[in-house]
Amino acid sequence: GGRRCELEMRYCETCGISISGTIEYCPLCQSKLSGEAQEDAYPVLPLRRKPHGLIVRFIALITVIAVVVCTVINLSLPGNQRWSVSVTAGLASAWLSVGMTIRRRRNPMKAALWQLGLVSVLVLLWDWYTGCSGWSIHFVLPVFFSCMQFAVSITAWVLRLSPSDYMLYLLLCILAGFIPPILLLCGVLRITYPSSICGGISVIFLAALLLFKGPALRHELVRRRNGYYGKWIDDQEQSE
Repeated sequence: GGRRCELEMRYCETCGISISGTIEYCPLCQSKLSGEAQEDAYPVLPLRRKPHGLIVRFIALITVIAVVVCTVINLSLPGNQRWSVSVTAGLASAWLSVGMTIRRRRNPMKAALWQLGLVSVLVLLWDWYTGCSGWSIHFVLPVFFSCMQFAVSITAWVLRLSPSDYMLYLLLCILAGFIPPILLLCGVLRITYPSSICGGISVIFLAALLLFKGPALRHELVRRRNGYYGKWIDDQEQSE
């Protein structure tokens, strides 16, 4: 940089340095540069737009239009039934579930676990809202817990995830699958076959996990326990 470069570059007579690009003044001393301007060595690249961004906004607009139209029609018709509230709540539930998936898309196993908790809560709330008939715990949750075990297993196989990346999440889905049969044994449920099938599927998945991935699962549980315990010790030391 102390001598003038033989290439056609901008040159600062004060600092004695050659500068590439199209700038007019020296970035060091702000003196006017001599020589011909050259194209930037690192051209400015246009920002990449997310391909799903426009689609999401378009669907959001359609959702708003649907809510407004349903509300206007509901208020215009005679009667005291407010079915538009159910439509709005249903669309909000769908958006909440889809938004959670999009937000956690970089970690599909964590997204599946969040869906497990979120959908369970939404289903129970909808059952309560529609009169507490029990369809959520008798039918929907047993089927949903069973499907989640298959979904996590297939996703891990398709993405070729390492055991440490999916085993704990699969174990939590399996444990959730034991909730319906436990409620059945406690006499809470009246209809037996959905919960029985869910319990049988959970037993099969748990047996397969222990037989084929038992040592890896035990190692993962010990690793996470030690990590949480070490973090708790550090927090206690900092608080003291």
